Amino acid sequence: MTFSYTLFLVLLLLAPGFSVWAGLRLGERNELISQAPERPGSTFSLLVIVLGALAGHILLATILAVQESGCRASGACLMVGFDPNIYRVIMAGDRLRPGAADVPPLPSWAVLYWLASLLLPAVLTGWTAYRVSQWRRVRVLREQSTLGWLQNWVDQSRQHDRFIIAYVVTTMTHDGAYVAYEGAVVNFALDDNRAIAMIVLGGCDRFLVRITEDGVKRVDAPTSIGLIQLDARNCLNIALELFGDPRAMS
Repeated sequence: MTFSYTLFLVLLLLAPGFSVWAGLRLGERNELISQAPERPGSTFSLLVIVLGALAGHILLATILAVQESGCRASGACLMVGFDPNIYRVIMAGDRLRPGAADVPPLPSWAVLYWLASLLLPAVLTGWTAYRVSQWRRVRVLREQSTLGWLQNWVDQSRQHDRFIIAYVVTTMTHDGAYVAYEGAVVNFALDDNRAIAMIVLGGCDRFLVRITEDGVKRVDAPTSIGLIQLDARNCLNIALELFGDPRAMS
């Protein structure tokens, strides 16, 4: 595999955008909701990366411009033997590479300085995105787009006096009855259609659901499970109920 200078440069320039994307993903972690994997070729993710990279480079370019203006105004400049503005170096291309006409050899630590310069906006934008993602307004907007109909329930369940109970009927059968589980929702994940793809229940009770001519009957079984994970592909139905202080829920 040959080294590609162009690819390496593109990845460096996109680093602030990837930092913004990573900061948003880390900030949106939630104990109740499992993060859905990014869709391949997601336009929204691409937009976040591009705009994040642009914002990071605008920030660094502003810092370098202010630094240069202050240097010229005060006259207190440090001579380093190379151009400290990484953007001028990139745009100049071959004209500033060692060996070109009228270009002195670069100091050994010039590359280190330029790489550190490109690292600065990536760190700043990533940290900013992580902090912004924890704002309540940003969290609500994100959850409205990812959770849909579940957003209100998840928001209410965050309160200490409320929790969600799930009743899950599986495809497993025993003596002609379906095996079902009841427990507090510990974690769940959604698919692309905002349907529950996986659910984890804690303090779970197992029971049987028997369908007869008289209707649907529940047959309790003396079985308690501390924690269980259920895949929606093995479930016939998932029902949710919000429990809490009736006075607080009114």
